[in-house]
Amino acid sequence: MKNYIKYLFLLLPVILLAACIEDYRLDATTPPDQAARFTFQPSLENDNIINFTADQEFFLMKWDFGNGASATGKNVTGIYPSAGTYNVTLTIFDRGGSASTTLEVVIERTDPTLLDRPIFNLLTGGIDAINGKTWVVDSARVGHFGVGPNPVQAGGYFPEWYQAQANEKVGSGMYTDRYTFFLNDFKFEWETNGFVYLNGAQGANFPGAFDPGVGDLSAPFVSPGGLTWNIVEEEGEFPILNLTSPGFLGYFAGTNSFQIIRFEENEMFIRSIDQANDGLSWYVRLIPAGFDGGGDPDPDPDPDPDTGGDVAFTLQDLIGSGEKAWKLKPAAGAFGVGPRQGSDEFYPNGNDISGERPCLFNDLFIFRQDGEFEYDAQGDIFGEFYMGLAEEQCQPASNLEGTSGEAWGPGVHTFSFTEGTTTTNPKITVTGTGAFIALPKAYNGGEYTAGPPAANRSVTYDVIDYTNEEMTISIDITNNGGVFWTFVLIPDGI
Repeated sequence: MKNYIKYLFLLLPVILLAACIEDYRLDATTPPDQAARFTFQPSLENDNIINFTADQEFFLMKWDFGNGASATGKNVTGIYPSAGTYNVTLTIFDRGGSASTTLEVVIERTDPTLLDRPIFNLLTGGIDAINGKTWVVDSARVGHFGVGPNPVQAGGYFPEWYQAQANEKVGSGMYTDRYTFFLNDFKFEWETNGFVYLNGAQGANFPGAFDPGVGDLSAPFVSPGGLTWNIVEEEGEFPILNLTSPGFLGYFAGTNSFQIIRFEENEMFIRSIDQANDGLSWYVRLIPAGFDGGGDPDPDPDPDPDTGGDVAFTLQDLIGSGEKAWKLKPAAGAFGVGPRQGSDEFYPNGNDISGERPCLFNDLFIFRQDGEFEYDAQGDIFGEFYMGLAEEQCQPASNLEGTSGEAWGPGVHTFSFTEGTTTTNPKITVTGTGAFIALPKAYNGGEYTAGPPAANRSVTYDVIDYTNEEMTISIDITNNGGVFWTFVLIPDGI
């Protein structure tokens, strides 16, 4: 279905937008309410799809469709699958202030065809699920709750700064909440079982908030009932799940809107922006109530090389006849992060990024028989902010000179190799200030958020596969099996 609904992510201050937009009127006086008048009529394709047109044009025009969805612009479209009366409001903004007009839109009949959308069915169980679909936090899985940076860094959409251990938040209220979504009338039922879990900065909004002993705050709370949901889909963006206030999922950081990062029948992975600190992204993973995922979204995965042991890879394979240069394979899956060794589902989720970041894929990692390891950047690097650089893009390696990340530039270090056994994988350890393979920021148990790199740090990579001269290595940045970076390298010249 064509996407008709546009979502306004952030309402920028009038004074900033006015400096950027010159074509529209910017009167200094407060606009009268009649300036926000509008008309509407059903579309030719469906009486439940309504086209709205404002009488005038202003530099910022916000629509509330009365069904939980919103849009911006002079000409917009609202979708109303269910019969009912909806109060639609247009608010216009000018230099002098704002004005609003509200009109009633009456939808005579429910149109089931507008309800039969894959994302609606995943959330609710579909039109035949008269009891809706109930979701709970996946407490048994490492990383079911966590935090990462906002805006998202090169690692992708996952909680790279902190991932909760299995059942770490018992007693907070997070694991006892139940969230039921119905397709009928877009109802949302929220069973809090008496209390909820929230960010420490939100305590003032919840009388009786207390320290549950597992971090942040819990608070006595019972859902008021009468809540609804909607999902806004915009091409090229993650879907947005909106709940009417005060509804939220898992952990309250000041918002009722959640990006759906990954959505499957038995998993919903969501992200929200901390409203008290917009530099933080909070993540929660949910599963259907009663689903026995065992902490793993794929309880019966296909065999893959990340199970450990029996990888036929030797020192001779690494160094060749005395010196061997390796580089990233320019293909999907060759550079990524995920919840398991060999996975890139957190980033870039099956996409080949070699065309976007060619400077990553020409880097050479050279191993010599005397234990010497050299990083040759081939003149350019993919620079990032944590390296002390002003831009995140391919750029000359010389840009690192004089920065806090200078040691991550081309240089010579040392390495050691540990043979594998029937139960353990071979390991490559590089040692030196700024020594790394494939990605400077990742080390055992963590990621750099700023330079300089630790002096003489050793970083160890598991060799999890070696097939047709392709070496796959992986590193756990959590030290608990929660998040892995994986790289596929090939000999230079292939």
